[in-house]
Amino acid sequence: MLKKIFKWILFTVSGIIALALLFYAFVYLRTEARINKVYDVKLQTLVIPTDSASYLNGKHIAENRGCMGCHGGNLAGGRAFLDTLSPVGVLYAANITPGEGGIHYTDADWIRALRHGLRKDNKPLWFMPSHEIYQLSNQEMASLIGYVKQQPAVDNSVPAHSLKPLGRLLTFLNKFPLFPAEIIDHQAAYKEHVDPAVTAEYGGYLATSCKGCHGLNFKGGPPNSPVEPPIPDISSTGHPGKWKDTDLLTVFHTGKTPEGKQLSIYMPWKDFTYTDDEIKAIYLYLHQTP
Repeated sequence: MLKKIFKWILFTVSGIIALALLFYAFVYLRTEARINKVYDVKLQTLVIPTDSASYLNGKHIAENRGCMGCHGGNLAGGRAFLDTLSPVGVLYAANITPGEGGIHYTDADWIRALRHGLRKDNKPLWFMPSHEIYQLSNQEMASLIGYVKQQPAVDNSVPAHSLKPLGRLLTFLNKFPLFPAEIIDHQAAYKEHVDPAVTAEYGGYLATSCKGCHGLNFKGGPPNSPVEPPIPDISSTGHPGKWKDTDLLTVFHTGKTPEGKQLSIYMPWKDFTYTDDEIKAIYLYLHQTP
């Protein structure tokens, strides 16, 4: 009797393991297909400026669109989104200078990466938030590319990215936004120029940078790791919805909320160089976001 029970348990466990292996094989193949998908995109042509005014504008855009927040002040990368101890995989911010370990991009390569979230071979970049910046106006996109191209080469090699089984499962379930190219409108039309204004419309144009952390609807969510706090809701329904525009100015100027609470180190408020009018525009947009 015990022998039969043991055989039944062994058969059941073996069946579960076999099903799990088959499922993981399916997950692996599906994620590999997404990793290696080649996109057919039509690249626009931009005239990249080299004048000092465009350089300063490009720097301002790079600071407020998160380039420095991920790639560092010298754009040489190294920030670990997932370090080698992570059960999800290995993912470091790239060195986007032309130094050793960096990249050597033409203007077309920059447009492919920033507008479409794609590598030189038209396969998707990993975790590159192109979906937050691809609709920059032509003028601002050209200034941004001009600024990045003029940065000095820095030698810095970062670990190659990879996915572990848990990372593949999360990617398969769309719980890990690894391929922004999948959610970009690759046939989008771009405005030639966007005029700054203290309006909700212009605030929405700027606030796309907030979506990477606070979510597409700005509702926040759970922490990204055990050592990080929950990501707050910054829409009109969240606590900041009770603030005045001057309160949001205080947050960006001092790193403290109107109640005197210090912002978490995971909120990179020091990296942003928004003007007061830009902050007021973002305030108007967020306060009309349900």
